Amino acid sequence: MKKICIYILAAILLYSFFREFNVIKVLLMLASLASIFAIDRIPVKYIMGMKYPVILLSFAATACFFFYPRALTGYPVEIIITFLAFYSLTFYIAAMEEKKNDFFKEVTAISILFLTSSFNLFITGKPLFILPLALATILLLFVLERNQVIPFIAGYALVAMIIAYRQGTHFAGTGLLGLNDINRYILLGASFVFLVTGFTGFMKKRTFTTILPFFGFLYIATDILMVLGLRLSTGLLYQPVILLAIVSPLVGMMLKPEGERV
Repeated sequence: MKKICIYILAAILLYSFFREFNVIKVLLMLASLASIFAIDRIPVKYIMGMKYPVILLSFAATACFFFYPRALTGYPVEIIITFLAFYSLTFYIAAMEEKKNDFFKEVTAISILFLTSSFNLFITGKPLFILPLALATILLLFVLERNQVIPFIAGYALVAMIIAYRQGTHFAGTGLLGLNDINRYILLGASFVFLVTGFTGFMKKRTFTTILPFFGFLYIATDILMVLGLRLSTGLLYQPVILLAIVSPLVGMMLKPEGERV
């Protein structure tokens, strides 16, 4: 019954991303639902095994940007870069609670991953994606009682926003076009339900399978609130394909038994 409810809620959330349908958008939604089903079937140990490949790919993208700054531009590549920027940090934080590394190792690893992700987002022209990611990271670190790391992330985010401002980035936008009140409530309601569901599982047991979806939907809910409430000029809501790529694995992980371990 729980899985059926999550699938229905996921379909509603995916619908709210697009608002208007055509053949391509319907196919994207079906592909997203299929990927959710596939991730639910993959054992957790294989998903955890993707941690280092994802992190290495994010580092490889950074290195490529240094030597060939125009090599990874264009919309299809932006999806991959944004996916890697988010999940390289998310995989580490989700696994951090079980490893219990010392403070120096944690702050060094999180700093490197956050700075790498921020750099990649800057190069692809999405510096404002850093803001909701930083806020969600700070909130999760607070819940995980890693308060000593929070000033580092806050400092990095502040510097990134100053640089973005100096480069002429417009923080305030006109809002999403074609978004009526019903779609707005669906977006806020569905994302809030997913966030509460993820938080409930997280509070029951802190494992990789509960931290990952909780942090992911915390990031998505923060992004939606900033776009709809503060009228942020860019965000995941402006890029529904990127949003699908990020949301689908999170829903698939949420379908797994609570607290499932390797």
